[in-house]
Amino acid sequence: MTPARPRTASSSALVDDRAQAARALVRSRVYRVAALAFRYPDGASVPVLLRLSDPIDVAGCIPMPLAEALGALHAALAGTTLEDLRADHAATFGHVTLPDCPLYETVGDSAGAFRQSQALADLAGFYRAFGLDLAEDAGERADHVSVELEFMHYLTYREAYARERHGPDAVAMLRDAQARFLAEHLAAWGPALARAIGRRTDGPLAAGAAVLERCLAAERAELGLTDSEDPGDEP
Repeated sequence: MTPARPRTASSSALVDDRAQAARALVRSRVYRVAALAFRYPDGASVPVLLRLSDPIDVAGCIPMPLAEALGALHAALAGTTLEDLRADHAATFGHVTLPDCPLYETVGDSAGAFRQSQALADLAGFYRAFGLDLAEDAGERADHVSVELEFMHYLTYREAYARERHGPDAVAMLRDAQARFLAEHLAAWGPALARAIGRRTDGPLAAGAAVLERCLAAERAELGLTDSEDPGDEP
């Protein structure tokens, strides 16, 4: 019998790269779910959200609390109608921006207009650095929670590709961008938004809020962000 050849360092690294790429794809999928959860529901996005929130495909790839939140969102979506989802969205967020439960990072910012303009410029800078810009017909500002989540979806998807095609320098650059964007933007206000939504509704949006809060906690750990001062209960 011919003895088995030992695995070489290069083949071992290749296996690890593929595993890490698969992990990045799962993270990208969760960000996509969270982004869709807070858009105004329409007939095109809801079926996609229902499919992507099914936790079966990602079981074992993400922390259990996050997998449970995905399962709860999937169950909530399966048991409701488009009209119910739209009613829940209107009841939770209203037809105008509410300062106690805003979907925009800079709404209600006590630092005033200058801080808001700085934050919007910083967000636009992040997006442009990766060749992205809001379409003229996007209908949302750069600081809408879904836009920020879509950006993280994009960065983690790029990471998955870079792990198999572009090498460690590209991966490091993308993960640094993820960490900075999370620390400076989403992690600074997303958890408070999630808690505010949970106080206003017990419907599918509340399930989406649990996904958001647990996703951000998992991502802080993933990217090695240290605990910072709690942003508080208000967005």
